[in-house]
Amino acid sequence: MASKKTLKKDINFLVDEVVGTCLMRQEMHHNDKKEQEKMDEKIKDMLHFREEMITKVSKPENKENGKTLRSYYSDLYKELLDKVNGVFEELGSTE
Repeated sequence: MASKKTLKKDINFLVDEVVGTCLMRQEMHHNDKKEQEKMDEKIKDMLHFREEMITKVSKPENKENGKTLRSYYSDLYKELLDKVNGVFEELGSTE
């Protein structure tokens, strides 16, 4: 884990990629109201997830111990990757 700044940039980049993919999908299926609503929900979910992750990075739960803090940030990064990969898998399987 390099820094909080790098982690925040990664969060923003990956969430933006998911949101961009959802927006492209909405455009491709502009006649399908159900698909539009589904993508709207995904976008809202990802934006809420971004806010939660940025807050967790900015205000860690355990500031005292360096090893615990390093583990905390590693777990956050893993949570980010798991969420983004899960959404991309879901988007890929629904076509």
